[in-house]
This record gives sequence, structure tokens and C-alpha cells, in this order.
Amino acid sequence: MKRNRSIRQKRFSVKGVAPSIKVSRSVGQVTSQREKRSTQQLGMIQAAIQARHSIQWSRAAAQMNLRMAKLLIRAIALLVKGLSAMLGISSSVIILLCIIMIVAALLSSPFGIFVADENTEPDTKKLVQIVEEMNAQFAARIASVQQAAGEVDRVEIEYAGSADNTRIDNWPDVLAVYAVKTSTDSAAGLDVVTMDRQREELLQSVFWDMNQIDSHMETLEFTRTAAVEQSDGSVEVQPVKEEERVLQLLISARTAEQQAAIYSFSTEQVDLMNELLSEEFRPMMMAILGKKSDTGLTSEQSAAVITDLHAGVLGSQAVELALTRLGDPYSQLKAGQDNYTDCSYLVQWVYRQLGVDVPRTAAEQARFIVDNGFSLTSDELMAGDLIFWSYEPNGRFMDITHVGIYAGEGKVIDASSSRLQVVYRNVFDTDFQVMYGRPYVQD
Repeated sequence: MKRNRSIRQKRFSVKGVAPSIKVSRSVGQVTSQREKRSTQQLGMIQAAIQARHSIQWSRAAAQMNLRMAKLLIRAIALLVKGLSAMLGISSSVIILLCIIMIVAALLSSPFGIFVADENTEPDTKKLVQIVEEMNAQFAARIASVQQAAGEVDRVEIEYAGSADNTRIDNWPDVLAVYAVKTSTDSAAGLDVVTMDRQREELLQSVFWDMNQIDSHMETLEFTRTAAVEQSDGSVEVQPVKEEERVLQLLISARTAEQQAAIYSFSTEQVDLMNELLSEEFRPMMMAILGKKSDTGLTSEQSAAVITDLHAGVLGSQAVELALTRLGDPYSQLKAGQDNYTDCSYLVQWVYRQLGVDVPRTAAEQARFIVDNGFSLTSDELMAGDLIFWSYEPNGRFMDITHVGIYAGEGKVIDASSSRLQVVYRNVFDTDFQVMYGRPYVQD
């Protein structure tokens, strides 16, 4: 099996695996009754791995099925030609055997992660359930560190690599590293189709390797002035020394590329990992993480939104530019690389195209607006203006943790951490909105 896996990985650069592997076209020009029966038998194999996530998920997978079918056609054609010459047996039998071998190879590869939720055997879990449990464990571990520190005057949390100092979600990277490491490990070589206890523990191990919590206690001494009553009843202002106990938390998250280097992935393993994180597989990655793949607009609807914008207005141009980023992946660690972005980078990128320089982080963008007198009320919002949210104390200006671009008509375009992509949606969480602004002078 290990040898077969090695052959499979070297020969196939898979760009289109989908849980539903449609290969009926792989027999192309074959017309005999035997070959038709082989195709019917293949349908039984397909049914065993048929995905039933949702209509949206199936649509997203359809394009990848076509890509996969083309790869299967090419692979089967080569195998049939070679085996027919060597063995001289029925070509239809050879075709069926080849297809079974290829499907089996795919399911034992890292791409088997995309059909893991189809396994409903006892003692298995859905990936989304494991993700939720691990996120809860992560939050509980932070709370445990704070509790163990005892009484402190202040807690400071730094999320390394986060421009806006908020929790980093690197689950796509975690799953990609786990799938490659587990299925290509020379010692274990387990498939990732079944999420049983053993595989769950392996996934947990990768998660904690890629998400770490460090802490230390710091005692700060400072001097303040205080009114001190003297023995004769007079009051004198004197310096008073005090101490402050501060718990410092450093929370680090790694990208798939960083962890691959630590695990000493081979070039072949890195290639597989990058394919799992590629644009072709993004809808499927979103599906197994329980994320909505819908960006909020179809291309036709996006064009209609642009048509309704006021022509020649800088804010309208900002909205039009932001709409070109719909569906781009969210990552605080990779923002600015390829088409990755986070909330504040999206704003900076949009306005940079228009010749308006704004700071990199959401908090500093808000400070820039305040310092330049560009603040607004919610009633004054126009297309292209910025909305700022504060969800938790982060030590930044006004504790701002998120920013979005107002698109008019009660809509906003933002790089969403919860949806892991740029989306167009209704303006949300009014209770957490802390300010509004226009990052340029209106003509």
C-alpha cells in the first residue's frame, strides 16, 4: 500500500477531487455492452462516496468533478493501453480495475479529507464538531492560564501575526497540514477519510503544534503623586511608589507553510498541501469547516450593484474595487500574499488603488479618520465609507477589532473572519459598532 501511495503521489497532481467522482465520461469512445456494464458497476462505487452536504456544496464541487474526470480519462487511457498489451484480457475489465485503483488511491491520499464527513461509522465525528471542540479547548486553556496566575492588575494579550490583535483562525492550514502529514507519513500512512479517535488525536496534535499559548508575569513599578497627610495635620503632595502585576499572554498561530518547514515536508508533500489550500478546493475546505461558501452576490447581482452606484464618486469606486475581491480568502497571517486578505488590509488595498493612503490596521485607520476630522454618524454613511466594530478589548485605539466598507442600501463588504472570505452582506452587529468615517475629503 505504501508503494502504491508513492506511485500515486508522483504521477498525479490532483486539482479537482470531489466527493462525487463522476467518471462515466472516462470511457469516452467505448461502445461495447461490456463497457456499459462496467460503467454501471462504477456507479456503485460512486454511490459509496457520494457527498450530501448541501446544494451549494454540490454546485461548488461540480467544476472540480469535471477537472477530476479529465484526469481520470487520461490516467485510465494510459493504464488501459499498457495493460491491454501486457495481459491481453478484456479491456472493459481492465477499465473497471483501473478506475477502482484510482478511486482507492484518491481516497487514501490527503484529498480524502474532503469526504471524511461521509463516514458515519460508530465512534467517528464530523470535522466541524472536532473544530468546535478544539476551539472551546483553546479558549478554556487561555482561561486556565489566567486563573493559574491568581490575582493580577491587568491582562495583556498579544496575538502574534494579527494586524488587528484578534484571535487568528488558521483551521484551513491546520487541516491541510494534518491531511498531508497523516496520509503520507512513511511510518503510519493512515488515510484521512475516517475521523475516528486515533485520527482525531493526530489532528489535535497538529492543531496544538500550530497554535501555541505562552505566558509570563511581569511586575511593573511606577511612581505616582499623592496627597499625604503630615503629623501636624497639613497635606503634602509626595511621590508614592506602587507595583502593578501584569499577566502577558502571547498567542501564536502558524501558517501551513511555516509548519511544513518545521515538519520537514518534502517538495512533494508541500505541493500536495498547496493544492489542498488552492482556489479550486476552497469551496470544499469551507464545506468541511461548516462555513458558508456564498459570498452574498452572484456576478450578475454584483454588476447590478455597480450600476446603481453614483458615477464619478470616490466612494463608489471604492465599493466597485471591493466587489472585485468577493470570495478572496481571509487570513491574518497571509494578508497581502496572493489574494489573501484580512479586514483592514482589504480597506487599505481598496483605497491605495484610489490614491488614498490609510494605515494598515483597523484601529489606526480609525485614528487616522479621527485625527483628520473625517468622522461621521451612522445616518451620514455613503457608499465607500468605513464602519468600525469593537468586539473585545485588544489594547488598540478604541479597542477596534474589525472594519468594513459600507456599500450603500444597508450593505457592507468586509473580509469576514467567521466566513473566512470577503463577503457582501447586511450591516451587522450595530451594538458593537463604535465609529464611522470617510477616509478622504469629499469633493
